[in-house]
Amino acid sequence: MIPGLGSGSGKFQLSLGWRASRANRSYNGYDYNETFTNSWKPYLRQSVLDVTARYNANRRVAIVGSMPIVMNNFSMLFPPKGQAAVMRDGWNISGIGDLALIAQTSLLDPKDHPYGNCIVGLGIKIPTGNWDERRVIPNLNGTNFASRAVYPAAVMPGDGGTGIIATVDAFKTFRKNRFLRGKTVFVGGSYLVNPRNTNGTSSIVGSSGVPLTPNFLDQLTNSVADAYSVQAGLTMKVPGTWQRPRLKNLRVRAVGRFEGVRAHDLIGPAGGYRQPGYAMSVGPGLTYSSGKDLFMVDVPIVFSQYINAQRSAVPGPTSGPGPAPFNPERNLGLVAPMSISLRYIRSF
Repeated sequence: MIPGLGSGSGKFQLSLGWRASRANRSYNGYDYNETFTNSWKPYLRQSVLDVTARYNANRRVAIVGSMPIVMNNFSMLFPPKGQAAVMRDGWNISGIGDLALIAQTSLLDPKDHPYGNCIVGLGIKIPTGNWDERRVIPNLNGTNFASRAVYPAAVMPGDGGTGIIATVDAFKTFRKNRFLRGKTVFVGGSYLVNPRNTNGTSSIVGSSGVPLTPNFLDQLTNSVADAYSVQAGLTMKVPGTWQRPRLKNLRVRAVGRFEGVRAHDLIGPAGGYRQPGYAMSVGPGLTYSSGKDLFMVDVPIVFSQYINAQRSAVPGPTSGPGPAPFNPERNLGLVAPMSISLRYIRSF
């Protein structure tokens, strides 16, 4: 599902969306990883703008293309444990992301079923985004500045894999029941299949510059992971606006989301370093339509999160000649407590 393009009419739609979030808390499993967070003081800002176009070939078939533009930032303390002089270093990453092209079809003819339908889609993700952005970064001991791949992988514009995207989007608008009349329930989801194993980019493990235990030796490059997203919600008119022309097209909505990265892929191996987990959120939103224009805003608020600490663990700085013992509680599993999503859609 390409968010925001389920409404409107016309042969062609052009959409501009923006989603932003900030995270500075690491999680181990379901728990706040306070010790790690206080030692590293990580900060992750994700800001993604997307340009999305939809062409309706006929009433039931549409072609959707979406190109993201990322403007991300990450910083942390070096060295994380503060054995020497502590400094904060970070990097800004911007550029185009991975292009998505999806063909969608309505299971029912919209002309005969304007108040309920199910739209399924199948497409491809093309690795147009850079998956090996590099900056001059110190190792985890806070020394040896060198050109290294940036981390975490979430700041990269692309993941380096050609993927398969499957989507579903269904809705139902009630017309008869007095309580439900005029309200719309909807559900949607997408799954990204990434068959590629690793993308060859050095991971935070490979760039750490500290001695490694055997547990880390198969995580020197970044993994190309499957990802999924599910959402469901309710939208309704704002009470008291029926007689107000300027507000009659204003609707409120509540949306629940379940988004994540899998620890093991559906197709192919899942080697390398990845940070699997999920976040569950719910939040309010608004939509407003005026002629051929549609505006949307959503504010998802996370109420549950899980990070697979075993797969997202990172090596730590060492004070002696040998490697630091493997510690799954030292994991860079950042989850933003909330985000904001804006979208403008124009139908032609």
